[in-house]
Amino acid sequence: MAITPMKFATIVGPLADLDGVFLDCVINHEFHPEPAAQTAKRIKALQSFDFDNPYAELLRQAEAVIELAGLPLDYSGHSDIFSNYDEMSGFLSETAQKYSAMLNKQTELKGIIAESVQILTQLEHLRGLDLDISEFFKVKYVKFRFGHMPRDSYDSFIPMINERDDVFFFPTSIEKTIVYGLYMTPRGSMEKIDSLFNSVQFIRTRISDRVHGTHDQAVEFITKESKDAKIDLEALKEEMKTYRVSQSEKLRSIYSYARLMNDSYNLRRYAAHTQESFYIAGWVPENELDAFSENITKNSPDSVLITDEPENIENYKPPVKLKNNALFRAFEPFVRIYGLPAYNELDPTPFLAILYTFLFGVMFGDVGQGAVLALIGFLLYRFKGLWLGRTAIYFGVSSICFGFIYGSVFGSEEIIHGWSPLEGSHSEQLLQYSIYISLIVLVCAMILNILNGIKQKDYEKILFGPNSIAGLIFYLAVMGITLPIIGFAAQIVPVGVLALIAILPLLLVFFREPLSKLAKRRKDWKPHSAGDFFISNFFELIEYLLSYLTNTISFLRVGAYAISHASMMAVVFMLADNGSGGYSIVGLIFGNIAIMCIEALLVGIQVLRLNFYEIFSRFYSGGGKPYSPVIINFKKNN
Repeated sequence: MAITPMKFATIVGPLADLDGVFLDCVINHEFHPEPAAQTAKRIKALQSFDFDNPYAELLRQAEAVIELAGLPLDYSGHSDIFSNYDEMSGFLSETAQKYSAMLNKQTELKGIIAESVQILTQLEHLRGLDLDISEFFKVKYVKFRFGHMPRDSYDSFIPMINERDDVFFFPTSIEKTIVYGLYMTPRGSMEKIDSLFNSVQFIRTRISDRVHGTHDQAVEFITKESKDAKIDLEALKEEMKTYRVSQSEKLRSIYSYARLMNDSYNLRRYAAHTQESFYIAGWVPENELDAFSENITKNSPDSVLITDEPENIENYKPPVKLKNNALFRAFEPFVRIYGLPAYNELDPTPFLAILYTFLFGVMFGDVGQGAVLALIGFLLYRFKGLWLGRTAIYFGVSSICFGFIYGSVFGSEEIIHGWSPLEGSHSEQLLQYSIYISLIVLVCAMILNILNGIKQKDYEKILFGPNSIAGLIFYLAVMGITLPIIGFAAQIVPVGVLALIAILPLLLVFFREPLSKLAKRRKDWKPHSAGDFFISNFFELIEYLLSYLTNTISFLRVGAYAISHASMMAVVFMLADNGSGGYSIVGLIFGNIAIMCIEALLVGIQVLRLNFYEIFSRFYSGGGKPYSPVIINFKKNN
């Protein structure tokens, strides 16, 4: 349960060395910068930087050209390829123009090929024409329309057309369900005839102006043109590939330079300066401080590093960097969902990891289904890198362990003889065990709260609060009285003795505010209004008492889910029974899949809820800010 200790570091040096310090000592090093504006307000000689980043446009241009070329972003050396900004910008412009021209040509060739396919399809339905097709477009007084209509419409419509003297229809291809052809009409009758043909579902086909000559000549010409376009396209693709490879190093070099300089220049927003010196402050992990100091001495010998303890810093809150071993690290995202711990607070990740894994296994104990869950988790983590997949491995292993205890293998309790939740009085015992688990867990949560109070020197958390030492004693006394009444435990200590034990901690919790102020030797320890104080604290005390009971009883869902899982699998076996002493394999498979998907999801949510609402609320506040050193990921856009 550790949070990496931090040191507040201030770098002061010659103004001329600022960019070098950013590039060599801050970027990609363990340094979390803080804005210097607050410090600049206190020290009149210090001023914030006014800047308009001169590298932003170069970076935008480099990213755009790399995207245009279809190259992935990545880092490349940049020291000696180009001599100045203008040379890099000119190269990017030239490359963009040339590559854009090739892309436009590629689009044009693809368009010709795609259009050729459509034209050849059209020409297939104009085989009946033995005339120069392009001549139809040159006729001055007559309009032609190419297209097709349903065969039924043609059969019923053509007799009427043949009787008219203002239109002539020439079928070029009569098929089973459709008829292709053209009609011609004087220009003066065009609108009337177009409406007539629209009424019989005639769909016009526009002939490309690339079509020339007779049908056979046009097919030959378009086929050759398409073939030539394909040859040109393959040659162009090879040219683009060669050009892309030849320019990739230079493009990435410019991008790397622009990204470094852009991000370095952006760091000026954190810095302050006088006429001659710069000032930048931030946080460095304590275990990285020596290496950080040596790096500054090596790369900027005229700069000075000043360090201080977090408790001496008023203007800035230390960032939080979690420090857990590999076993618990997989559960850090759950903690981040709730909120990072404050710097002076215990990291709850190990506690969450152990409890989450344990409770999941209790609620979802099955050897077979647990193995499947662990396998799925492994595959998701191994091939997709999903952090939830890694935690699923732990959940699956826990399910396997409790599956052996329950004697359940894919819901069958005949393969392994175990302690079945459905046998005899096991269901009642399982609910009792759930209450015992809640007692242990809530007591641990209160102990963690007391430890947090010691770290924070908060007397209310240590001695007087509802989760302090007084609250812990009061909780145990209340549970000692309540649990025997509801039948979950035997009465070991007499009720009168427990009531006497509860009185003092009850009073300490009731008077927690003035007592905490007195412990801190504050003069304003007296309440402003005695009446308001007693009324508000009375109702708060009732709320605390109810929370003790509800939080404890809430853990009944642990046993309830274990019983529910066994019951649902029993139903699956009952439905899969084929009536001849055997079971339907398909029914068992689909039943297990359904139960596993539904229950694994519900159990995961319920365990998370128990941790967040019943447990974290007793000792954990969160609210920490993440440790964010300036690390450039060259493979992602800025």
